[in-house]
Amino acid sequence: MDIFDVDCIKGKKMQEPGLRRVLKEIFAGKHMTAHLGIIFPGQASSRHAHDKSEEFVYVVQGTGEVTVGEETAPLKPNVMVCGPPAMPHQYRNTGQEDLVLFVVYSPPTQLPSR
Repeated sequence: MDIFDVDCIKGKKMQEPGLRRVLKEIFAGKHMTAHLGIIFPGQASSRHAHDKSEEFVYVVQGTGEVTVGEETAPLKPNVMVCGPPAMPHQYRNTGQEDLVLFVVYSPPTQLPSR
């Protein structure tokens, strides 16, 4: 059994023009990967897809919205999002505090490089 103290995991700053966020890589196994995504107020993830992986997201903190394909839905704590492989998606923080997302991919996938 592995136990992870998220507060002790160093985050990786992800930046591209106009977008800033932090990813904390929690776990990478044979069948899945997990990370904590922190999107700052007014910021967003890149619009991207994971070719072969399903994505499961649990909103831990904050408010925002997600666009999957052409459909947009609101995000708030205790909301879960499940996305199919190869579907473009983007998360946006529309609130005043960090949007914190617990994300699991199966099978494991590379995180966006930026």
